[in-house]
Amino acid sequence: MKKTLMTCLAIAALFAIAGSASAITCTIDQRPAATLLVPYFEATFGPDGTPLGTGENARDTLVTICNASSAPMIAHVNVFNERTELVLDYNIALTGFDCQSWSMARTLQGFLPATPILTDHEPDDDDACQRNPDSGLYPDSDGFLRIKPAASDTATPLDNTLATTLYPQPAWPAGSSFADAVLDSLDETDDSVACDGVDGVIENPIRGYLVIDHANYCNLSNPSDPNYYSRDAIGMENNLFGEVIFTSGSGLPTMGGSTVNIEADPSLAGDADTDIRTFYHRYVGSGDTPCFAGNCAKFATNPWNQGIGDQREALGLKYAARWFDASPGVTSYFNVWRASSGSLSDLLGNDCTDIEPVVTLVFFDEDENIVTSGVCPSPCQQQEFNFELETQRRNISEFTHPNWPAGWVSMSFFNGSAPNGGIFDQAWVEYDFQGQGAFLSASTPATQLDPTNCEPLGTEGTVVNPGPVIPTVVGIGP
Repeated sequence: MKKTLMTCLAIAALFAIAGSASAITCTIDQRPAATLLVPYFEATFGPDGTPLGTGENARDTLVTICNASSAPMIAHVNVFNERTELVLDYNIALTGFDCQSWSMARTLQGFLPATPILTDHEPDDDDACQRNPDSGLYPDSDGFLRIKPAASDTATPLDNTLATTLYPQPAWPAGSSFADAVLDSLDETDDSVACDGVDGVIENPIRGYLVIDHANYCNLSNPSDPNYYSRDAIGMENNLFGEVIFTSGSGLPTMGGSTVNIEADPSLAGDADTDIRTFYHRYVGSGDTPCFAGNCAKFATNPWNQGIGDQREALGLKYAARWFDASPGVTSYFNVWRASSGSLSDLLGNDCTDIEPVVTLVFFDEDENIVTSGVCPSPCQQQEFNFELETQRRNISEFTHPNWPAGWVSMSFFNGSAPNGGIFDQAWVEYDFQGQGAFLSASTPATQLDPTNCEPLGTEGTVVNPGPVIPTVVGIGP
């Protein structure tokens, strides 16, 4: 009887713990968030700028975002290329509990998600943006906006007249210079609008990454603009979640997973003299670190967001991922997103040949044999491979690894020789494997090895190489 009672109490305690689970700042968990990261997308186009819909080489990425709240809200989507050059941005209006999906191939062709879908760019009663004089502020039933700023207080001078969610379909003419610039800045070649212009030649795949922020009002700004923060364009509501699906024209493989959900937390606001690792720190800046364009962003005081910075939790610097190399049967890929605090062209005005700091990779097979690549004393005798850009997809065949069909790799993106000592760099890793069988395809996030993303391994204030954890074995007696 006593044993049964104790068992019931233990079960009840477990349910109580499970029922009180909540988000944990500085570790990425599956919770609604203020920013969604799509770390890598891919699409393919023909020479005429139209998507390749079928065939073995056709690729596309389907993105869905949802609003977990009953309150309407604005999401601001930013499309960056592999060197973190902004290529395109747009606003999406989400009603309460709403979802919005789009194909990246169609979006890059000009068919932006529009809510509602209209072909008129004039102010309309249905427009959720502040250019509509009848647009509502929450808690109105149509209150998509959190702030209705005066023209002098917007992130860009045109936010109150041109920022919208009612995009023509398509939003720009096919074959126009803008259409060419969008695709050419995202293609396989090194040219882009920010890197001395485009050459007009489209080479597949088209790829990049997305960050999707809650926005207080419709705007034409983006996270690299200090006014995005200081004029309160960016919002702080943790209501967004989403998914990403990769498709091919032959039907296989098709893989999907969650967006990376990055929560806002007032404890990460800090003050003007505090360096706190946050997701957008390289743009916001603080005491000892120069801000983007030399302008530290501060929030205005209002009910929705107060303090300094973006308040978003950072990503970590160390990951574990599985690999498979049993060619031709099974192969694997790594999708790696990185964010340096000042290495590539769009960040500190460097030229377009700069690359990310070298990473350290330790490949293990399933018998613990290792091959190490990365940082080492000069003259370096190790194999070297680097994830050079801010988003990329790499096959296992590009790496030197143990002669074995499977294993795992430890990836450390911390590099003390990086700008700002590397302490504000961050990364995200996903991996997938593909086989010849119809159902032998899968994709998953890598395992985070940092104890906390706010102070990852190697950065100041953390233990660089903690010893192994010795398990405590109970219940076996002497």
